[in-house]
Amino acid sequence: MKEILYIFRFADGREEQVRLGFDERMLLEDHAERPWTALAAHRCGHCPLPETADHCPFATGLAPFAERFAAFASYDRVQVVARSPQRDVVAERALQHGLASLIGLVGATSGCPHLAFFRPMARFHLPFSSEEETLVRAFALHLLGDWINGRTLAIDDLAANYRAAAEVNRAMAERMRAAFPGDAVVNALVSLDTYAQAVPYVVGEKLAELAYIFAED
Repeated sequence: MKEILYIFRFADGREEQVRLGFDERMLLEDHAERPWTALAAHRCGHCPLPETADHCPFATGLAPFAERFAAFASYDRVQVVARSPQRDVVAERALQHGLASLIGLVGATSGCPHLAFFRPMARFHLPFSSEEETLVRAFALHLLGDWINGRTLAIDDLAANYRAAAEVNRAMAERMRAAFPGDAVVNALVSLDTYAQAVPYVVGEKLAELAYIFAED
């Protein structure tokens, strides 16, 4: 089993830790059901889960720790340590940006059908990567997945996946806004949603911007 530990160290000395465990498929092992995780509460309009599914997998993945951050402000400065078997990544961030990295990882590994395409990236989790690093990883793993699974290589599918992910992020933000008074988790989701919304409109443009990486002398 692989584990990733997130440590949030606040300026006043407080510390919050979130430990995530994954099975061999890189699916999150720790889920918890709460009233606000019910599938019917702010269900995504495009949710493909059957009515027999009582709870949202993304929400139940967030439930073990989300309540702990409800009292904090999104702009609180924190030192974030993301510890995996391969490396420790340390960054100074506003809390919402540290949580965005953690929440993105939870979504990808939660079992949400619309976020499953992020799971190969989660297996090689790289917290706080730049926009360019994220795009390279997203493009490369998407095309590698197409090739391995015998599909025609196509970037258009990636844009469609990001559009679906953006809808999930918006619905989850509404769910969390209704459940908790604080704004840290909500703003983390808004941050994720802003990026997910932008990608479908700039896929071709961003691919062109990455051409310099492969320039031949």
